[in-house]
Amino acid sequence: MFNNFKRLLPLVLLFSFFSLAPANANELPSEIEYQGAKLTLNGKGTRIKFFMKVYEGSLYLESSSSNAEEIIKSDAPMSIRIDVLSSLVTPEAMKTALNEGLEKSTGKNTAPIMKEISQLNASFNSDVGSGDFYEFIYLPDSGVDVLKNSKYIDTIVGIEFKKAFFGIFLSSSPIQKSLKKAMLGG
Repeated sequence: MFNNFKRLLPLVLLFSFFSLAPANANELPSEIEYQGAKLTLNGKGTRIKFFMKVYEGSLYLESSSSNAEEIIKSDAPMSIRIDVLSSLVTPEAMKTALNEGLEKSTGKNTAPIMKEISQLNASFNSDVGSGDFYEFIYLPDSGVDVLKNSKYIDTIVGIEFKKAFFGIFLSSSPIQKSLKKAMLGG
């Protein structure tokens, strides 16, 4: 048994190194102001996949809430920020993960928002690396503004897309339950 442990020890240490690697150097703001909307950090958590920290997900709202369903349905300013923690994240990986999340969020009914999903995928057209961050800021009557490192990329219109996108993290079938709980302040 001790020999088996000795053989597994390097693997355990390697996984520990990746999962305990420090968060990116970006300072996570407790509040953001965007086009007149003032949003406060509601909660943040870490997306973990295969024992590795992939990104930090943060939810910003006008006033704190732990009611995921109300947040998803709400036609009020809000934002999700994704801080990339792993150098293994690529534009293709971002597209795949978000598309899978949208499938789950919509109960596999993405047909009504396929145009918006294509637009979202087109937003990931440059290299992504540890230290980069994306902001998805919803503004009523405008849509979801996509920003990378605080630089505007595109606006994806429609409340239905907003509901599906925020549902990736907050729906009854979220991308990761512990991330949902953390984003809701728990």
